[in-house]
Amino acid sequence: MTGIPAFAAPLRAVDTLDVRASGDDLELVAQITVDGKEPNLRGHFPGQAVYPGVFVIETLEQAMREAVGARLSTVRSVRFLAPLLDGDRMVLTATAKRTPDGWDVTGKATLGETTTAKIRASFEEAAG
Repeated sequence: MTGIPAFAAPLRAVDTLDVRASGDDLELVAQITVDGKEPNLRGHFPGQAVYPGVFVIETLEQAMREAVGARLSTVRSVRFLAPLLDGDRMVLTATAKRTPDGWDVTGKATLGETTTAKIRASFEEAAG
């Protein structure tokens, strides 16, 4: 991705996105490097930038918007297991399964071999 997509402003939560179709399902790999100089990270926490958990969810939202134009409707479960700090490269892998109402998505964020978050969420097709 280059620049900040209009739907992402003012926060860009995806640097690169790879999407593969697997039958009716999708496999997504979104990556972002945590930039401690990012204005949205000021104060979270002073002297040691921590990528907020809600930004991990935003990464999934932006990946689904970019891939299929779907919008987050429900976070079914989320667990934050390890912090992401300034300079860390998060890799969010997700499987999106088509449903009559949109998509059920299961994702896992990692830093190297460490799982930093697990997410299950539902997405609906964006209007228009």
